Amino acid sequence: MDLRQLAQGSGSQGEGEGEWTWAPFVADDVQLEFVMLDPYVRTNMTTDGNGAFTARFKAPDRHGIYKFRIMYRRVGWSTVSVSEQVSVRPFRHNEYPRYLGQAMPYYATLFVLMAGFVVTVGLMLATKDGGAPGQDGANANKKNQ
Repeated sequence: MDLRQLAQGSGSQGEGEGEWTWAPFVADDVQLEFVMLDPYVRTNMTTDGNGAFTARFKAPDRHGIYKFRIMYRRVGWSTVSVSEQVSVRPFRHNEYPRYLGQAMPYYATLFVLMAGFVVTVGLMLATKDGGAPGQDGANANKKNQ
């Protein structure tokens, strides 16, 4: 299983109990851990009453190899130990949104610079070349010859 950073993760596990007949196991203290070296997420699992346990959480913003782990030990019951290894990877370059809201100042700066460039070029083309101070550009060349 491969998860991205900040992805919605979930884990589920079916359990059964009984002496001569099987009946769904119902408990409210079963926990799911999302572990690298230490648990990053530890959350209680909810049951639907039919033996299925579910937990919802957001994967941490740190890539690496994690384990979904359920360790349920209670006196008088068999120990339940379930673990599954998953990898959490960073976003690829093409998985980010195209336009980020946090980058609006940069977008505004880009458009202001483009407008300033167009205005500067327009002013340079619209004004005539004055030559040296105190001289008219076209007449200065005729007087010097």
